[in-house]
Amino acid sequence: MQVIAVVVGVVLVLSVLADALNTLVTTQTSSGRYWLTRVLYTRTWSMVRVAGRAMSSDRRRERFYGVFAPVSVIALLMAWVLQQIVGFGLIWWGIGGVGGATGLGDALYFSGVVYFTLGFGEIVPVDAVPRVGALVEAFSGVLTIALVIGYLPALYSAYSEREQKLLMLDDGTEDRITPTSLVLARCPDGDPRSLDAFFADWEAWVAQVMETHTTFPMLVLFRSQNVGQSWITGLGVVTDAALHLEFVEGSQGRAPYWLIRRCIRLLQQLTDGHDVSAYRAQFDADVASGDDTLFRELYETLRSRGFPVLPYEEARRHSLDLRARYAPNLEYLIDLLDAPRGFWGHAVGHRLERSASRDLGS
Repeated sequence: MQVIAVVVGVVLVLSVLADALNTLVTTQTSSGRYWLTRVLYTRTWSMVRVAGRAMSSDRRRERFYGVFAPVSVIALLMAWVLQQIVGFGLIWWGIGGVGGATGLGDALYFSGVVYFTLGFGEIVPVDAVPRVGALVEAFSGVLTIALVIGYLPALYSAYSEREQKLLMLDDGTEDRITPTSLVLARCPDGDPRSLDAFFADWEAWVAQVMETHTTFPMLVLFRSQNVGQSWITGLGVVTDAALHLEFVEGSQGRAPYWLIRRCIRLLQQLTDGHDVSAYRAQFDADVASGDDTLFRELYETLRSRGFPVLPYEEARRHSLDLRARYAPNLEYLIDLLDAPRGFWGHAVGHRLERSASRDLGS
């Protein structure tokens, strides 16, 4: 029995150390199926989402979701600490050599005292192996807590940079921002070249999100502070706006195209290992239905505003080919995160006047 306890204890300790190093230190993360980080976030988020969807108030639901990610970081640390204490406790109980420990409860208590370097002294290691092991456990405790403390500034810095950029997503109204309204607000003269700097700037933001959200996966769950705004729906608005320019003559291969490429890569990474087949099938079914009402209205809107658009069939075929590469993954993430459907503008008491238009959607 003692041998089994030692083996189980070693597995628990090593799995936590591997999980912590993978989450907090390495830049190429790969989560084990039963590692605490993966279990905590997949299981608890599913339950939180069920509770959130039962709320009728959008504002209350967003506040409820907004608490989850920060609390989960603390919960993850507590889970790591608890698993290590239990693991080392099983080891001390199995190998013996600890004076004053008469059972498993005493071994767990001794493990906690050593882990937090309290040093009460009523239970002490008397043999060489427990003495060395106590030093190892104390170092493990200090290392884990130090890693988490050092991790938080980088995590919140990445969150801050993401949100600062979202505050600049504006079409001059206080209504739902659509890809079309964004393009028309930023390019009122119909010259697509004037949008190159805008989309190049957002491409850099997508690259930054790609780097931080794959290095710190829990950032995906951090909500925006403003109701009606989300990083994933904001990404959809900007990417669909860039797609508008892809059926404007002379815009192919320019800044909008590179933003779309960056978005495709980001969404592929964030949904790696997830089943998005249902969303891809839905996208294919929508295309097969042949209903192009919204696309035609969008096409006519851009043409009426002076944009030199490609021939209709060529524009439709080209845009659908590109959108098929990211839309299913985007819709999957929006549903997974229960993000707001749409991105609402900032209430500043002033509106940019222009005629309304419909768009391809996001």
